[in-house]
Amino acid sequence: MELGWRYLTDGDKEQIIRGVADGVAYGGPYHVEIHPADRCNIDCFFCSTASIRGTDELPRDQYEKLFAELKSLGTRSIRLSGGGEPLFHREIRTFLRAVSESGIPIENLTTNGVLLDETVMRLLIEARCEQITVSLNTGDPKSYAMMMQTPERLFDRVLRNIRALLAERRSKNLRGPLVNLQFLVWKQNYRTIPQMYELARELNVDSIIFSGLSHLGAEQKMSPAETDEMMALYEEIVRVDELRRISSIESLEQDLTPRVEDMTARLAAERNGRGLIAKAAAFIGRDDFTFAEKASHWLKMRRNAKVDAQLAMLEEQCIISWHSMVIRTIGTVAPCCILQHVPLGNIYATSVRDVWFGERFVKLRGELSRIIREGDAWQSDPTQDEIVLPMCGGRGTDACPIRTFYFRRDLGFRQSLSERIRESRG
Repeated sequence: MELGWRYLTDGDKEQIIRGVADGVAYGGPYHVEIHPADRCNIDCFFCSTASIRGTDELPRDQYEKLFAELKSLGTRSIRLSGGGEPLFHREIRTFLRAVSESGIPIENLTTNGVLLDETVMRLLIEARCEQITVSLNTGDPKSYAMMMQTPERLFDRVLRNIRALLAERRSKNLRGPLVNLQFLVWKQNYRTIPQMYELARELNVDSIIFSGLSHLGAEQKMSPAETDEMMALYEEIVRVDELRRISSIESLEQDLTPRVEDMTARLAAERNGRGLIAKAAAFIGRDDFTFAEKASHWLKMRRNAKVDAQLAMLEEQCIISWHSMVIRTIGTVAPCCILQHVPLGNIYATSVRDVWFGERFVKLRGELSRIIREGDAWQSDPTQDEIVLPMCGGRGTDACPIRTFYFRRDLGFRQSLSERIRESRG
């Protein structure tokens, strides 16, 4: 999931860079996250949006008007997510047909997968859905029922839906939708990490996301010893996977970044320490990937290593208010998924254009511009920062975890942005 970054043109990126330097928006929104429904068909005990969830869903006249306006504004892609389950919209089939007719591709759909039936699957393919992130969250029916507070049988139903989607994709020789399988690892299920990985491999999904739970009570949080055990299990599967399918290992409960970086560096050194013959044997001997897949992965890892070395010298700044917005079911517009409780306008009361170029977004861009301008010297100031949180300008473990994830590896853009920021600072 990259918030539709790959759909942007060079001209779009230049407008964003110029806008960041000047503190205004010259185009956009280029990407929009839409919440079709606040309702949900399951009741996860850990749901982070339960407190703001209602029973609403986007009415047909509003979503048809919305898609037409986004098209006219040059929006490049949309994401379907939300406070509830996106596919639980009562008119989801009509909704997806309207998306398809608009010509705006769906960059990502995030779903629990229960309602991902054959008809919905084919409509998503027609709507050019690039990725589907399925929140399976755990690796067996019993823990699934406990975490999601729903019958165990739905676990197998989700697996059937995933298999059917992948089979449909193969039968039509389609590249997508890519399937990302998400697991939420916490105190009660971390020992099944190898089982989660094997299940994802058996399903043959495209990528595996390991994340965690937030807003846990003290008794639900992992001890240092449990965290050590969890990291050992992650190391066990990463050694096998070599980051082929595992796309991320994170936690909302604690910052695992330093430990994950240390683990990946240690495993890379372990691989690089092998002799040439041992490397060749390991490369050729694996029979769970084709030669083309192995060669492609090897080239990707070499390319990423070179890019990462250059990226380490560049700043990481939030530019979300020049790129994207979130439109909630009730029409409220928010800056991003982290700040979705902060209203910047309402599409039921005015146009998307008026919200995007309106007073509240101007205020947000001003606050982010101050963060960018002041760099490491920035400190949160309640008298100036009405919208942003301390994490928006934080550094290291205090930084927002999704600040640059969607454009992080766009080296050319990052370099041009950093250069323009330096010029704007004088």
